[in-house]
Amino acid sequence: MKKKAKARLTLAVLLSLSVCAGGEAVHAKETTETTNILSIPDVVVTATRTQENVQTVPAGVTVITAEDMKKYNYMSLKDALKQVTGIYVDPTFRFPKDGVMLRGMSGENILILFDGQPINNSFDGGINWDTIPLGQIARVEIVRGAGSSLYGGHAVAGVVNIITKKSEAVPGTVQADLNIVYGSNASVRREIGISGAANEKFKFHVGYEKRSSHGYRGHYTTTGGETSGTSDGDVTLPRLSDGSYIVGGRGRKEKTSDNLYLDLSYDLTPQRTLTATYMHGRFRYGHRDPFTYLKDAHGKSSFSGTFRTQNGDYVTVTPDDYFGYYGEREQNIYKLRYSDKKAQLDIGVGLSDIVKDGYSTAYDPTSIDWSGEGDLTKYPSKNYTADVQKVWDWSDHRLVAGLTWMKEKMTYTRYPLTRWKDWGTAGVPNTRGEGATHTTALYVQDRYVLSDRWNVYAGLRFDNYKKEGGRHTIGRDQRIFGGTSYSELSPKIAFEYMPNAQTTYYVSYGHSFNPPPIYKLYRRSGNSARSIQANPDLKPEKSDTFELGYKRKVGDATSFDLTLFRIRTKDAIAIGTVDRVRAYRNVYKRNAKGIEAEVKQRFSPRWSAYCNYTFESAEDVWDGKGERDWGVPKHLFHLGAEYTHGKLHWGVDAQYVAARQKPNEVTGEYYAEEAFFTLNTTLGYDVNDQLKLQVGVDNVFDRTYYAYEAASGRTYQLGVQYQF
Repeated sequence: MKKKAKARLTLAVLLSLSVCAGGEAVHAKETTETTNILSIPDVVVTATRTQENVQTVPAGVTVITAEDMKKYNYMSLKDALKQVTGIYVDPTFRFPKDGVMLRGMSGENILILFDGQPINNSFDGGINWDTIPLGQIARVEIVRGAGSSLYGGHAVAGVVNIITKKSEAVPGTVQADLNIVYGSNASVRREIGISGAANEKFKFHVGYEKRSSHGYRGHYTTTGGETSGTSDGDVTLPRLSDGSYIVGGRGRKEKTSDNLYLDLSYDLTPQRTLTATYMHGRFRYGHRDPFTYLKDAHGKSSFSGTFRTQNGDYVTVTPDDYFGYYGEREQNIYKLRYSDKKAQLDIGVGLSDIVKDGYSTAYDPTSIDWSGEGDLTKYPSKNYTADVQKVWDWSDHRLVAGLTWMKEKMTYTRYPLTRWKDWGTAGVPNTRGEGATHTTALYVQDRYVLSDRWNVYAGLRFDNYKKEGGRHTIGRDQRIFGGTSYSELSPKIAFEYMPNAQTTYYVSYGHSFNPPPIYKLYRRSGNSARSIQANPDLKPEKSDTFELGYKRKVGDATSFDLTLFRIRTKDAIAIGTVDRVRAYRNVYKRNAKGIEAEVKQRFSPRWSAYCNYTFESAEDVWDGKGERDWGVPKHLFHLGAEYTHGKLHWGVDAQYVAARQKPNEVTGEYYAEEAFFTLNTTLGYDVNDQLKLQVGVDNVFDRTYYAYEAASGRTYQLGVQYQF
């Protein structure tokens, strides 16, 4: 049966790709009659650090435009990423996970850039997508594959470059965009963007965005049963396959964010520009309205006590079982850049300052309305960057060279709280830690045109990474850790063959590395034998990526991309025990492989479609024995269509995600990481050139499914966009 199911899935994928690719190409004149969100992007900068035609770049690239995000009215950038080839986005919001996976890797293995500046946090290398103002994004370039030869650490699975809007206003004018989206679960996104030009030289763009949602019930409280006890009441409870009972939950997942963006540019000359950018983001999250399935002998809802179940065993709960996190993150990003187009020279400095990052929990609450004592954990961090890049064009070569410097630092502190949700009531810290690293790097890449049909890309980056040391104090026990340094060479080479202007074949090899997050180097979770200790001797994870790719474009109507990849990682980091000391260690190897295919087809000026499919499999090797990583979905599939006629626009996207658990594990219940299929649709109407209306429905069939926690059911969005 399993083989037949796999065969049916493969057949469905191939048929869908054939349908998308099989329509007749229309003439270029026809395709320019309407603007379509599925239009094929022409130029990308992230793949090679210079402007290149996406068709001839030797890498898998996806571009999300501002028009895409407007027409689908996403609530966050993470929602937009879930349609991208090779990306899996966790459909639940699990505090404080970032929830995005690329080629089976997540968090610290994906480099996130904000206008070219790294913004992965310096604590654990992750990213908070809700602190990025969605309405101020011009485009997002996703480059899959090893990127360390140009970008250094984190660029293992790929690079996501968020490129923001710049003012294009005529001198002496100001224009504004207003967007309001209302949705299910009291979800609201309000944004305004204002662009202007004081004169020929000075331009500005400013934007503000506020998002909020009461969320839905996704996190449930479970407990096992005992054979004896003194009952406070008899209850009938949902029961899981492992014998545990669901007794209630933490309630709705509430979150709010405020984001401010400012971009100022001044043209020193027609070719030389000075740009200053600032972005502020504040994000808060927590659970509200906990609920219980327990009732005492008087029929009153109860969050504590011992209760006899329908099976005759006993469950015991306390209010603490229903409490979750209350978290907050506040981030400022500063960037100053000088650009000389004629000299092809760029110089920049930047700072990503996470001034507040952490969460609080209740301490031994005695009631569900507890507002008393708690614990606060904070881990703010800073990331300073400086870079200079120069491009030379001569003969058949395009040479890119640059120098970068980056310093990262973080602190880790735990406090007792008088009132667990009020961070202003923090007392004297009982745990303190800090650490810092810095990197100096030099990179160079040459694109050599061998002939009309052959290109070679050869790149090399040298990183000198220094651990500056750190310290960690628990009570009166202080440990000081010394510094050390190491160097890493990251080469990449790609051969490209273009038999004609519409077809590209390429093969590439790239080496990448990922330095250990600072908290794994210097943080201690406690003094007990089971506590995780610091390990300043951690080495970077090192990966080698091999790719074979094919790109085909037929006129302006059809494009097809196919990539086969294999990733081999050594010195992978996990918790291990040596001499009875638990710590993060370089203890295993990892092998991953996959296929990525994407087709975009415009059938007529009104109809277009796309489909993409990803097969991926990962294996962790411990002491020479391989074990599949079941957390990586083996199949990802999207099929979508769009129809535009006059003022009306309609789009639909179907998504299938394979299971992220072993085949023999139970599905259809809490804790399952089961396969799921969802259908989302949107309908828009342009009232006039200034006013646009949009309505969307996610999970149209209201499917119930689980991604460890319960995913959301059907939701609705209603949006209004106005330009003046």
